[in-house]
Amino acid sequence: MKRTLSTVILFIIPLTFFGQVQKEKEEKTEVYEVFKIKSEYFKGEERTFKVALPHDYSADKKYPVIYTLDGSSMFEMVASYTKYLGNQTVVDGEDYATNVIPPSIVVGIFHNNRGIETEPNFTGLAMKEGPENLKSHIVNEIVPYINKNYAVSGYNSIIGHSNTAYFTTRLLFEPEIPFKGIIALSLVKGDETFNEKLVQTLQTNFDKVFFVGAGDKDNEFNELAQRIKSDVSSSNVAVKNYISNHTDLPAAALSDGIQHLFYKYRNFGRFPELSLEKDFDVSNYIGIYKQTIKADYGIETTMLPDDFGYFVVETVNSGNVTGFEKLLAYEKEVNNYEYPNIMKFHYRRDLKDLKEAKNLAYKILSNENGNDYRFLAGQIDVFTDFFINDLGSPNEAISFLEKAKKRFPDYTLNFNYFIAKTSIEEDVQKKKGKASLEYCRKNFKANRYFELADLGRLEMK
Repeated sequence: MKRTLSTVILFIIPLTFFGQVQKEKEEKTEVYEVFKIKSEYFKGEERTFKVALPHDYSADKKYPVIYTLDGSSMFEMVASYTKYLGNQTVVDGEDYATNVIPPSIVVGIFHNNRGIETEPNFTGLAMKEGPENLKSHIVNEIVPYINKNYAVSGYNSIIGHSNTAYFTTRLLFEPEIPFKGIIALSLVKGDETFNEKLVQTLQTNFDKVFFVGAGDKDNEFNELAQRIKSDVSSSNVAVKNYISNHTDLPAAALSDGIQHLFYKYRNFGRFPELSLEKDFDVSNYIGIYKQTIKADYGIETTMLPDDFGYFVVETVNSGNVTGFEKLLAYEKEVNNYEYPNIMKFHYRRDLKDLKEAKNLAYKILSNENGNDYRFLAGQIDVFTDFFINDLGSPNEAISFLEKAKKRFPDYTLNFNYFIAKTSIEEDVQKKKGKASLEYCRKNFKANRYFELADLGRLEMK
C-alpha cells in the first residue's frame, strides 16, 4: 500500500471596486492523504481511497469516520462540509467554532468502473457481483486499515448518491456491517421486494441512522423517499426534499445529511421539560448527555458556553426560577463562572423576580466594576422603565437616577433627561422635573437618548 499527499491550491483574488485597491493572492491549502491498494476483490486493479483529517487531529483523541463513495465527485465536497460543520477553532481567544457535529475523519472511496461496481439489482434483494466485491473491498480492506492507522471512535457512516445510494441502503439488509449511519441521496426505488423490506427495516427496532435526500426535479429518484417519509416516523430516520435535480442534489443536501448522522450531538430538545421537574439536577443531566454521546458516537464531549447560555434562556422563557438558580449555581461551582450583574438583572426581570432584579439594579449602581458602569449608562431607559412599569414606583425611579447621576457625572445630561421625563409623564416631583428639563435645554449636546424636539414635547405637557 502506497501513501502520498495530495494538495489542493485555492487562489482568492479580491475584486477592485473603486479608488486605489491593492490586489493580492491568498493561497489556502487542503492536505489529503492518498492511498493506493491492490485489492483481493478486484483482481489486477489498483484501488484508490483518500483521507481528510480534522483540524488539529490528535492520536490521543477519538474521531467518527464518514466514508463516501463516488470519491471523484463527492470526497472533497463531503470533506469540506465536515470540516466546517465540525470546526472547533479558537484563534487569539476568539471562538470561530461551529461545532455542529464532532470533528470527524472523511474517507473517499474511488471507483474504477462505477457502473459495474454499483449496479442495482432491480429483480430481487441479492447484490450483483460488482457491488458484492465493492462491499467486501470496503468492509474487509479499507475499514480495517482506517481502524488500525487512525484514532477512530467506532462510529462509522457511509454516503452514496444515485447508484451508490442504492448500494449504501442495501447494506442495511446485511447481518453485520461496520456502518451505523447511512446517507442516501437520489435513492432509486428497487423492485417491490426491496422497497417493502427497506420500509419494514426502518419501522422495526431500527438502531442505525438513516438520511434520504430527494430532489423535486429528480423525478426518477424521489418516489421511494416519499414512501419512506409517509410510512416511517422515527427520530433516527429523516427524509428531506430539495428544489434540486439529480446532479446538484449532493451540494444541496449534504450539510443536512451529515448533521443528521449526529442528530443527538448538542441536541438538548428535552431540556426545557426536564428542567421543570422537582428533582432536576444539572450535574446528572449533563452526565447522562455525555454518556449518550459516548455510547452513540464513541467520543468524549464537553458542554460549551453556548450550551449553558441556551439552558439559562430556556429556564427564563419558561418562568422556571428554580431551574435558573440551579444553573447559575452549577456555573459558579463547577465552571467557575459568574454571570455579570447586568445579565442577571435582565433574567430576573424576565422571570418576574422583581425583588432580586431590584437588588441587582442597586448592585450595578454601587459596583465599581467598569462593565457595570458602562451597562448602566448605556441602558438608562431600561432601568427607568423597570422602576416605573415593573415596580410601579416613579418616585424610586427618580431617586435611582439621582444617585446614578452623582455616581457617574459624565452622564449627567442623560440622567437629567430621564428624571425630567419621569417627573412630567408620571406627574411626580414636578419641581425637580422642571429643573432637570431646564438643565437639558441649557446643556444639550447630541446623544443616544433624546433630541431637542423631545425636550419640546416634554415642555408642552
